[in-house]
Amino acid sequence: MLKRLLRHFPPHIHALTLVCDPDNVLADEQMLTALAERGFSLILETDPIQLRQVIGQIQFDMAHPIVIITPRPLDQLPYDLWQQGHKVSLQLSEFFPHLAHPIVRQLSPEQRWRLSQVPPPPTRLGEQGTKSYLLQYVFAASLENLKQPAQLIAWLNQYHQQVGKLPPVLAEYWLLILQAAPIYADWPLAELLASREAFQQFVSEQWGAYVQAETGEQVLGETAVRYDVLPFAQDEQLQDTIPALVRAGTLAPVTVTRSERLPVWAKTAVLAPDENANEKRASELLAALTEQSANMEAGRWSQWQQIAQTWAALTNLRYGVGQFSKLFYEEWQVKLDEAFVAWLRGRYGPLGVQRLPVPHHVHHVPYLLAAQREQGQQRQALLVLDGMSLVDWLLIRSRWQARQRNWRMQEQLVLAQIPTVTAVSRQALVSGLRPADFGDSLDHNRQEPKLWRQFWVQRGVGEKGVGYGRIKLGQHDLPTELSSSRIQALCLINTSIDDMLHGASLGAADVQTSLRLWLDKQSPQLETVINDLLQRGFQVTITSDHGHTEAQGMGQPQEGLAVETRSKRARIYRNENAALAVQQGYPDTILWHGQGLLPDDTWALMGNGRLAFAPKNEIVVTHGGLTLDEMVVPLIQIKPKA
Repeated sequence: MLKRLLRHFPPHIHALTLVCDPDNVLADEQMLTALAERGFSLILETDPIQLRQVIGQIQFDMAHPIVIITPRPLDQLPYDLWQQGHKVSLQLSEFFPHLAHPIVRQLSPEQRWRLSQVPPPPTRLGEQGTKSYLLQYVFAASLENLKQPAQLIAWLNQYHQQVGKLPPVLAEYWLLILQAAPIYADWPLAELLASREAFQQFVSEQWGAYVQAETGEQVLGETAVRYDVLPFAQDEQLQDTIPALVRAGTLAPVTVTRSERLPVWAKTAVLAPDENANEKRASELLAALTEQSANMEAGRWSQWQQIAQTWAALTNLRYGVGQFSKLFYEEWQVKLDEAFVAWLRGRYGPLGVQRLPVPHHVHHVPYLLAAQREQGQQRQALLVLDGMSLVDWLLIRSRWQARQRNWRMQEQLVLAQIPTVTAVSRQALVSGLRPADFGDSLDHNRQEPKLWRQFWVQRGVGEKGVGYGRIKLGQHDLPTELSSSRIQALCLINTSIDDMLHGASLGAADVQTSLRLWLDKQSPQLETVINDLLQRGFQVTITSDHGHTEAQGMGQPQEGLAVETRSKRARIYRNENAALAVQQGYPDTILWHGQGLLPDDTWALMGNGRLAFAPKNEIVVTHGGLTLDEMVVPLIQIKPKA
């Protein structure tokens, strides 16, 4: 598929190429990266005014060609562009002629890419045949095999670790076939497929019931729902799934005093009373990280999302494990920091082009909300927890899941804007713009209310239907926009976590302690706000503008007015020579420029690894750099459970 597509884009032949791509054929990151490697600048902009603005920022010629991608007919582009451009039209059916086009169209770009790597069916398939084929070859779901409980549990365990989920049309077919199997008559199949949390609870309760029966010890809680459908004692295939369930975090080992009553195969998922659960979990996560990190510098964004999840879980354990695990943690930290920067250099820019159907950068988030509004979810609330890292979110999620049983939370990950400072990344998140589009305000966030309103007014929401406010927890005077029935698009900013990290004097451990206290004291008020929004018919989307990391000071440059914006991890310059002069004195830094995201006259100088522009050897908690902990942030959408 890649070779066929690239034939339309010979390097340095056409200064301007216009592509009609209604099916998002070019949306996969492999294709976007290949085009960038050929020297093309990619533009995907449906608004004609914004398109003019973006083109005006680029000097294009045969040495520096551009590709304009549109879902509409090419003759709807401005005439001067249409007249001079090399024209290409792409249809998904050209690449998968033997499959039902309406079904294939619902796959994500990455799922289509996986489809392109398998042999096509020898004859044309109808809708039912296409569904079975896609389930088997794209999702490794052979429906006949899944009629065996052990196979289904193993498949669901893998499925919930993957980034892309089944599109609704395939999920419905999956359920239709498996619900007809008598063996699953008592299984909550719809919940197990839709929710990782429900799957974890199901497996944990099944396992707890088995251990309780074998040992005679009270393992299940009083309120646990008891199922009796997984025959661990008799099914050897089911027994073989236990290590994978534990490693994935689906099954947490239970503590028993009489483990000698259990067979050897069960020992993976039990703990002795004096055994360090954190140490055991850290060992499993390190093993998972070894598997996930194969060829990571050339990996896909989905691979890095899995790495980020494992790394965040491991980071949450770093203060509760022995010196041996800490040593491995530090070795992995260096390895991941180097590999992630190398990956960002090749993939970050191309991923910034494709906003939908799957957002990649924080500035894509408003487009996701707008698309969901067009699909019928009229009221949209964006809650920005400034500074919340993925590590923080794992702690928050655990507490919220225990307290808010009526919430269904769907998660994905997105990339912050570079550099990961609030004035750049939060402004991009709220506005839906690249930093190149608000170059005059890279040093402050005062434009956010205006830019949020501008985004929604351009999409047909009246000015009085757009709200922006800040939530200061612990105070009774919450933003008035919360109670307005007129508001259709609401943005709320909370800086509690960012305030914590900038006030931390004892490193990352200090932030974790403060966050746990916040979860006890202030988070309940925030949860009340979220529940109020849900009751008022809002879909609530929670995300962050950047994460944070513990860093060590390498000294502070004294360059006066030459620097535009300064923070402990990043400094922004409008003059390349000024940036290079500082880098000469601080060689263990990274100079970042362009990639179609920063203004052409802007250079960001960031500390390499975990180094900061702070007094020598001082330990600080900060943000602005390129580590996984700063760059990868959670995007959570909350709806009430049916």
